[in-house]
Amino acid sequence: MQRSRQLATLGARLRVAAAAAGGSAAARAWQPAQQQLLSLNTLASSSAAAARAAPEHAAALAATARRQAAAAGRRSFAADAVARPGPAPRGTSKAGSGRSLWSGMFLLVPGGLAAFLGKWQWDRREWKRELLERREGMMQGEPLDLFAIDEEPEEYRRVFVEGTFDHAASQYVGPRTRQVAGTNKQGFLIVTPLRQQGGPRCVMVNRGWVPTEWKEDAAMRAEGQPAGKASAVRIEGILRHGEDPGGFVPPNEPEKGNWFYMNPSELAVAGGLPAQAPLVEVVTETPGTYIGRGPPTATEILGGRRRGPDIQESYPLPKSMDDMLHFSVMPQDHFNYAATWWTLSAATLALAVKAIRQGVKAR
Repeated sequence: MQRSRQLATLGARLRVAAAAAGGSAAARAWQPAQQQLLSLNTLASSSAAAARAAPEHAAALAATARRQAAAAGRRSFAADAVARPGPAPRGTSKAGSGRSLWSGMFLLVPGGLAAFLGKWQWDRREWKRELLERREGMMQGEPLDLFAIDEEPEEYRRVFVEGTFDHAASQYVGPRTRQVAGTNKQGFLIVTPLRQQGGPRCVMVNRGWVPTEWKEDAAMRAEGQPAGKASAVRIEGILRHGEDPGGFVPPNEPEKGNWFYMNPSELAVAGGLPAQAPLVEVVTETPGTYIGRGPPTATEILGGRRRGPDIQESYPLPKSMDDMLHFSVMPQDHFNYAATWWTLSAATLALAVKAIRQGVKAR
């Protein structure tokens, strides 16, 4: 634009100079200059037009380039989307398959442990069933005369002895709780020495349970000794080897007369007998009408039994055959435990197999 103005100024000056000079020579000299000036004006106009059109052309070129780049980007994204596979399913990657395999291997441990515990409970059930059958057979057999044999028979063998009681040397083991007429009562187990008449043999006899007041009441004790001190008696019972004290049972205190569990050798020495004297426990064929019974059932309440009847028990109260065949955990309980463990084992192992299969399939 500035160059055009300069050319216009130059042309004006030349025309003024030609007019001032006059003549044909000046006119002839002016014609080439005028033509050159027109060419310069045309060139200047073209340059100005080109300069004005340059930004618009550049903008158009930039817009065209942007459109071409966008189209190329869309084509590239579409091609990449077609060529690229979709996301892998969960658990089918190498990392996922590894985790699945390790999870399955980990579940094999508790599954195997549960199966082992189920087998152990089943073995306990079989062992206890055999033990109960053998014990029941020994208790229901013919009683052996314990004073007539030299070797001591197996525990729970049914035996009998004849002799006289030494009631003054009785020992009280306890305290023990027993249900009598549906009521829990505190008491003791009374153990009395029995000596063979006219012979050297002797035994300790667990005569049964007595209430706490029986220990202090001489009249009540006399009722439990109807045969008298010097009279011979025949006692049938079960041969026992004593009791296994639990971890919370304190040791016996023979010097103080405190007996917390049945230890035949200690009781025999305290009663003036040899330490190897056997222990015989008196057992009844069937329990008494009210001995060992719990609280009244709903049927008994509806029938009129609202409380334990007022009866006079005869002490000592021995155990029954059913009591000797009872465990805190019976074979049926072991069966239930085994079924529970095996069910847990089956469920856990099924989960383990499923996890391992998924891990192997993903590899």
